[in-house]
Amino acid sequence: MTEDEPSTAPSCNCPDDTDPRIARYFDRRNERRRSGKEHYEMGNVTRHLLDTLLELDPHHHTVFEGGCGPGALLVELLAAGATAGVGVDLSSEAVGYARVRAEEAGVAERAEFVVADAATMAAVAQDWVVLDKVICCYPDADRLLDNTIAAARSLYAFALPVSYGWRGAMARVLIGVEQLFLRVIRRPCPAYVHDIGRIEGKLLAAGFASIRRESLGMWHVGVFARAAGSA
Repeated sequence: MTEDEPSTAPSCNCPDDTDPRIARYFDRRNERRRSGKEHYEMGNVTRHLLDTLLELDPHHHTVFEGGCGPGALLVELLAAGATAGVGVDLSSEAVGYARVRAEEAGVAERAEFVVADAATMAAVAQDWVVLDKVICCYPDADRLLDNTIAAARSLYAFALPVSYGWRGAMARVLIGVEQLFLRVIRRPCPAYVHDIGRIEGKLLAAGFASIRRESLGMWHVGVFARAAGSA
């Protein structure tokens, strides 16, 4: 079991900087990864999102990833032919790990990793924007969505906990239990279940159309493409 898909509730990548403990927590975690004390492995949801993006062919496209963590997904897209990539994360250790990963994969010249918050930074427009288990870390995701949707020239892809049907009800219960547990152990980084219909409504209003929409267990993966002339 990886950090991406724990056995209880969906757990996100936690880029929200409203609590500085979040950056410190992931600094410690990524330091352990880089030193070999903790194993990192791409989870099934991230792998599925990556496979979906590879099917859409990243060649000749630039990519922005918010909450990139150790950079596994973005480096894979660059290795598959993306022209350039920018990844941002609050954890300086995660950014350092991502830079090493890009160097080892031979894509460092096309990769830029920055310590920043995707919700507040001045995001430079890129062809593709990817948010893998990041939206669910913000108690109020509007600022993140508005900033990143505006930066997407042609494609917007995301993964977050399901909010509809019985899966959505289950996700809310499990995440509620997880939040109580995190408070007890004083660990930051709670997750939130956001209304996917509302998120999709923002994308539709911005001129995007859905090209992939599916659920994987307790997770939802969505990919939207911008209609020609709507930028």
